[in-house]
Amino acid sequence: MFCIRVKYHYKTIRKSLRYEVSDHEFAAQDYFHVLMKNRPFYDPKSPKDYEAARTSEIKATARIRTPANVTVREGDLGGVPAQWISVKGNREDGIALYIHGGGFVTGSSTARKGFTFYVAGKLGLNVVSIDYRLAPEHPFPKGAEDCFTAYSALLSHYTAEKIVLLGESAGGNLVLSLLLQIKEKNYPLPAAVFALSPTVQYDRVLDSYRDNLSTDCIVANLSDEVCAVYLRSRDKKVIKNPVAAPYYGDFSGRTPIELWVSDSEVLRDDSYILFEKLKEQQVPAKLYVRSGMMHTWLVIPEFPESKKDLKILGEEMHLALDRAFRPSEDPIRLE
Repeated sequence: MFCIRVKYHYKTIRKSLRYEVSDHEFAAQDYFHVLMKNRPFYDPKSPKDYEAARTSEIKATARIRTPANVTVREGDLGGVPAQWISVKGNREDGIALYIHGGGFVTGSSTARKGFTFYVAGKLGLNVVSIDYRLAPEHPFPKGAEDCFTAYSALLSHYTAEKIVLLGESAGGNLVLSLLLQIKEKNYPLPAAVFALSPTVQYDRVLDSYRDNLSTDCIVANLSDEVCAVYLRSRDKKVIKNPVAAPYYGDFSGRTPIELWVSDSEVLRDDSYILFEKLKEQQVPAKLYVRSGMMHTWLVIPEFPESKKDLKILGEEMHLALDRAFRPSEDPIRLE
């Protein structure tokens, strides 16, 4: 199985890439090989140029225009840079606090604007997207602290039960980490947490890290990079700190947590083990498992599967804001 159902015109796939390729149309296998060839692999002997990667991301999103119905306002939340994305007619009694992914080293509100524009423009929910500090310049716990600072400031605009937390990959880690910080500091709890393909632990080699290495065209040895660049430690006290590795946190309480993952990605089992632990802690939880898609496919609305799944995600976020979230004992499979 390919890491995505590569049945799309190459120009469509190209829109999601962080690097330049030709306009040549490839066959299905070629899509996969192009993505795999450019998959980031962490090698401590060959340090990455993260600043260049961030610049490349911004250039790649230059093509994305702000839809006519979408308003973008630059601002901050407690000093943390933020983009407020809104659409006239969206519900005014709720908002998604979005925390982008990027392995804790790349990503930004601008780089994910195609996704946030879609959430506001198509799913009926306004978004505030924050730019937390990134490693290696700002290692753990700086980024996690920024997320809590932003949430605290957002409480002056919305009551907690009208806020949902949304993030993918490293951002999925950070929304879970944020919930743990909120609980620890006894702050008002959000309506729900939505974590898309989150990375949740760094001390175990889960089966999917090996089994899906040949079918994941985005993630390779992420844990090695996270420990070296973000956490800067292999000490058990650090890599098992729940703010860094949410799997080790206590989520018990009434805040719903919804996980999304692909069955062909390296981080598949992160969601599976967390889902089981959430049920053990009697947390209202749900896990959606999509067949054969790439890591964090949901943030690329160009894919037909993403459109279908984003519709579900949008409905789930609205249900959470209306206090009507429905947990599930078993993973929900999407073919």
